[in-house]
Amino acid sequence: MISSAPVIILHGGAGYWEGKNLDSVNSALREASRRGFEEFRRGSSIEAVVEAISFMEDSGVFDAGKGSVKNSEGEVEMDAGIMDGKTLSAGSVVLVRTGSPIRKALEVMKKGKHVIIAERKGNSNTTFNSGKGGDTVGAVALDLEGRIVAGTSTGGISGKEPGRIGDSPIPGAGFYATERVGVSSTGIGEVILRVLPAKEVDTLVSMGILLDDALNSVVNKVSRMFGKGNIGMIGVSKYGDVSAHFNTKGMPRCYQNKEKIQCLVFDGDFS
Repeated sequence: MISSAPVIILHGGAGYWEGKNLDSVNSALREASRRGFEEFRRGSSIEAVVEAISFMEDSGVFDAGKGSVKNSEGEVEMDAGIMDGKTLSAGSVVLVRTGSPIRKALEVMKKGKHVIIAERKGNSNTTFNSGKGGDTVGAVALDLEGRIVAGTSTGGISGKEPGRIGDSPIPGAGFYATERVGVSSTGIGEVILRVLPAKEVDTLVSMGILLDDALNSVVNKVSRMFGKGNIGMIGVSKYGDVSAHFNTKGMPRCYQNKEKIQCLVFDGDFS
């Protein structure tokens, strides 16, 4: 559907959401969307994306930030990444054990010297919940100046090997943004890393394909290659159209513009 800038879209992870506490999920998504959208009044889409994802990290509802699952040694290792489509600047952090991963990724992007930084192992001073969060979180925003920003944050997969890094902090896989489009991915990292779906969406859009068709095409491609149940994607184009596609049972998602906010979990399109 066609929206108008400013606009933000976010997700709470593609996966099996049936039977889960969807009230708390929808509540967290709506509040994250509201907080992110409020940042348009004070800043750009960079601040909008970071604020929305940071709230989801702090909510404990999702597998990100305080809701992160633990690895096989009982430790939390979080990843996050962000990209500015106007400058193609990107910043990511991996194996983070404290604080807000998305805010740390923003600092990496601002410094500009490197793209991906691994956090040295240390003692966590962050209080985590029971590790029963949902899934990866992400957001994409378009501001009034036409800047598109995309970001993703995750706690990874439960019981993973220590040091495992998935798709979420990798530009082109877990997130990507240009002046044309911004995308955030979610699902099984070991699948997504081999396809680089976020970058492929941008490539298709650059060829004149509409955002919704591009997202649908890439998700269908992944399904043909690896089966279903492994990917979900959200996106925003430079024209302000928003879209989401997934091949899992569900993917909690919300979008907001100056007129309304709408949230969905299972099949359905934004109206």
